[in-house]
Amino acid sequence: MERQEPRFDKDMQDVEFRPRSYRGPSQPPTSHSNEGFAWKIGAAVGVGVLAALLIFNAYERHQARRDAEEAVRLLQQETAKLEREMQAAIRTAAVPPPRPAPVIHPVPPGYRCTGGALLYRDGNSWTQITARSNHVYCPGSSVEDCYPVTPRSVGCVAR
Repeated sequence: MERQEPRFDKDMQDVEFRPRSYRGPSQPPTSHSNEGFAWKIGAAVGVGVLAALLIFNAYERHQARRDAEEAVRLLQQETAKLEREMQAAIRTAAVPPPRPAPVIHPVPPGYRCTGGALLYRDGNSWTQITARSNHVYCPGSSVEDCYPVTPRSVGCVAR
């Protein structure tokens, strides 16, 4: 295709000349009746969003309060149940009889209590006696008079 040059007729009425600072085709003057319309839309949207947030916040607070009341109710029920169980356990628990006071026997001959340790004279040396030493002393002629010789049974305990 070949480029064709424009042709002008002798009638130049339809020809429009551009000024040196051309900014595009000329447009009809705009009306200023819609000038604040964007601000009105923006304000309406802002008010709507604010109202939605306030309603949402109120609903969340309502839900949280309802959940807290439910939790308090459940805690009270569980506490009452545990108190009933505790009272029943106290009533049914057998109280063990009091422990008899330990009988302290005199230190047998050949033994000595020094510094919380019970010592036994064995020839020329002393042997320390503990609860595991299995020493028994029988002061009388019957077996009922015998007792184990331990630091606790003769009152030889460091205080």
